[in-house]
Amino acid sequence: MVSELAERFIVGVDDTDIEGSGSTGALARDLVIHFVTEGLGQHLGVTRHQLTDSPKVKRTTQNGAFAFELHTNLSLNDIEDWLVRYIRQHAERRADPGLAILSRHSDMPHVLAFGRRSQTEVMKLDDASTFSAESNVRLRALGGKRAGSVGALAAAGLRAGGGDGRFVYLDGLPEITGQMTAGQMRQTCPGLTKILNEATGEPMDRDDLIETFDWVRPRLVEGSPLVLAERSPDNWKLWLLVDRRPPDAIED
Repeated sequence: MVSELAERFIVGVDDTDIEGSGSTGALARDLVIHFVTEGLGQHLGVTRHQLTDSPKVKRTTQNGAFAFELHTNLSLNDIEDWLVRYIRQHAERRADPGLAILSRHSDMPHVLAFGRRSQTEVMKLDDASTFSAESNVRLRALGGKRAGSVGALAAAGLRAGGGDGRFVYLDGLPEITGQMTAGQMRQTCPGLTKILNEATGEPMDRDDLIETFDWVRPRLVEGSPLVLAERSPDNWKLWLLVDRRPPDAIED
């Protein structure tokens, strides 16, 4: 376990992939797994945040950016060096990666404001530079056009706000498939502590059987993963996940 005195960082990443190759979500997932494997600390999952889908924004697919939370005893400088090195080694060669790091010294509400604006407006590089400087956020553009830094800063702010996006990775989440009881889901994915009855808001009983549809993407609510279930209209003994894979969903 990481010490209670460990540093907490919120990290945003974007534009590490190119059309037809790679995935920023997959890179973020592999990054946090590698971070733990190297004994550098713990992670609290990877989230995807939808930004404005304006045709003015150059994006690989649907303009989603990703964020994750790390707990570590590394300093800000050390964690920045490690993240930069990892992204440069694993991002697609022709991508335009961006990296944003919030620390306990950052002005979270100001970065959150940038993230929310990025969901309805086309924010520019100058905007990202200004907001990051005012908010004391480490912002790195690791590509020639620097475009990825805009989405990275937006994702970091939205993740830090605790009320936007969906988890695309938690330890054990990929193993939740088919029909499982709420107790099995919690045991398989220890970070998934909130599995609630949508109608009542109460926790699902451990023996309640839930159809997962092989696609579990918990909401980020009040800083934690949340899954909602509803009773099946065809089988009162079966519950169905409320959030299901959209027809146009892409691989995270």
